[in-house]
Amino acid sequence: MPMVRTRFAPSPTGQLHLGNLRIAVFNHLFARHHGGAFVIRVEDTDRDRNVPGSLEAILEDLAWAGLHWDEGPDREGPFGPYRQSERADRHRAVAMGLLAGGRAYRCFCSDERLATLREEGEGGAPGVGCPGGCQVGDAAEAERRVLAGEAAAIRFPVPDARIEFHDAVRGSVSFHGGDVGDFVILRADGRPTYNFAVVVDDIDMEITHVIRGAGHLSNTPKQVLLFDALAAPRPVFAHLPMVLGADRKKLSKREGASGIGELRAEGYPPDAVVNYLSLLGWSPGDDREVLTREELESELTLDRVGASDAVFDPEKLRWMSAQHLALLSLQELVQALEPFLDRARFPMEGEELLRSVEAIRTRLHTLGEVNDTLAILHPGPAVLESGVREVREEGAEARRIVGGVRAALAALSSWEADVLGQAVRDAGKEVGARGPSLFHPVRLALCGTRSGPDLGLVLAALGRETTLERLQAAE
Repeated sequence: MPMVRTRFAPSPTGQLHLGNLRIAVFNHLFARHHGGAFVIRVEDTDRDRNVPGSLEAILEDLAWAGLHWDEGPDREGPFGPYRQSERADRHRAVAMGLLAGGRAYRCFCSDERLATLREEGEGGAPGVGCPGGCQVGDAAEAERRVLAGEAAAIRFPVPDARIEFHDAVRGSVSFHGGDVGDFVILRADGRPTYNFAVVVDDIDMEITHVIRGAGHLSNTPKQVLLFDALAAPRPVFAHLPMVLGADRKKLSKREGASGIGELRAEGYPPDAVVNYLSLLGWSPGDDREVLTREELESELTLDRVGASDAVFDPEKLRWMSAQHLALLSLQELVQALEPFLDRARFPMEGEELLRSVEAIRTRLHTLGEVNDTLAILHPGPAVLESGVREVREEGAEARRIVGGVRAALAALSSWEADVLGQAVRDAGKEVGARGPSLFHPVRLALCGTRSGPDLGLVLAALGRETTLERLQAAE
């Protein structure tokens, strides 16, 4: 059995979005599962739509997601070049070979003529043959016209029969040749069409599995005919289910079709994004949802991919993000948070930063929430003053409770979270308060709010001096 080789073939026409990244995720994980190669091939032949800097941004997003490739435009291998625009001579040579072997024919129909035929109803449905009848022309005469300078495309003939292929997700699939129609493989200006270029490149790069979105299913009959005509083995085709929005319509930018750069800016950890995207169509076969990168690489196979459309749920992605942040050690989390920290607001270092992050970590869904969440522990003066006013407005009893807690904490020799939490509860017994009547005034004095993270962790994060100062201010 040949080594598994998958490919992700982005076009540099814009930013990478979730739908495209999902395709890359499946190709990467499947290749890693089989100890194979993951290839990046750039489909950049549509020069009018190419955006400067787009490819670099796409590669950066793929690297951020941990989808490291074995071969690509920046990592040459034995099957390069990996940009379609640099393979034009090869595409033309293969097209000419099909023409010489009688497996393709010259088409002299201009775009204007084809448009006229469509308007007249003669070229509306594909049908078999060329809309303008070029397939019945004399080959020698066609060559003379080309040598005389007449522009001609090369068109591939489609049989008037069923075209069948196996899909690893959908099983047996068939199209009728009359619904496909003869199609152009090389334009009159010498540029290859998409369906032709990808087949030539897949053959040359020895791609064994073509894993892509369901939108490409209609391209497959053309491609399998080309594989057969070129006497090349068909790769395994696997068309992943579509990803829909909550309204079960095509995913909108608002719902998730926007760029991966936005997820990066918001601080979604890459492992969470990869985990979530892998579950849009695939299942591990049990009720697990949170899987590590190693588990995904070990378990993802095509036989557990379903054909039913998947639904993108942004709240589930946020939940997944929180689960993966919870898997990090405290040191790993602090390191991941570093690029997002507003040092002007929170100039903490060392143990102080560790204690603060430990106190808030269960409230984080994304890394980008760190500053707003740290503000629970370290609010501005206005918030603290508001909390003190609320304690005083609640009357002497609330101030007495705060004073009793302050006295109990001041007597402690240890300043560890578990000790501090128990000390507050013990102080509550001494002053005859528990539950909200105990915790609300203490939290208001400490952070200006009635709720927040575990109180023992809050006290540990604030430290002895700050804790006692804030409590004393509210007495």
